[in-house]
Amino acid sequence: MSTLAIDNRSLARRRYDVTRSLPVRRPTEATFRRRRLVVGTVCAVLVVFAGLVVNEVLAGDGGATASAAVAGPTPQRLTVTAQPGDTLWSIARKFHGSVDVNRFLDRLITLNGGASIQIGQAVVLP
Repeated sequence: MSTLAIDNRSLARRRYDVTRSLPVRRPTEATFRRRRLVVGTVCAVLVVFAGLVVNEVLAGDGGATASAAVAGPTPQRLTVTAQPGDTLWSIARKFHGSVDVNRFLDRLITLNGGASIQIGQAVVLP
C-alpha cells in the first residue's frame, strides 16, 4: 500500500498567509454620504414618532393636553342687530373700544363668516 505524505506546514502557510490577502476596498465618499442620509432620516422619523407618542400620553383621550385649564361655560357673545346703512366697518368704528379698529374689523369678519351683512342680522361682536 502506498502512503501519501502531506506537508501540513505548507497548507497552513497558504491558508493564513497575511501578505497574500485581498486588498481592502474602502467605501467611497458617496457611500458615506448615503449612509449619513439614511441614518439622519431614521433619526428624524424616530424623533417625530417620539413626539407623537409624548403628545398622545399628555393629551389622553380628550385631545387637550393634561396641563390645559378646565374650560368653564362659554361666555355669551354680545350681538348688535344690523340697521339699514350699517357695515362691518361702521360697527367696528362704533364698538372697537381700546382695540385697533383694523384688528377689531378682522375679528368681526371672522366671527360673522364674511364681510357682508344683511339688515336685521345679529352681528356677533368680539
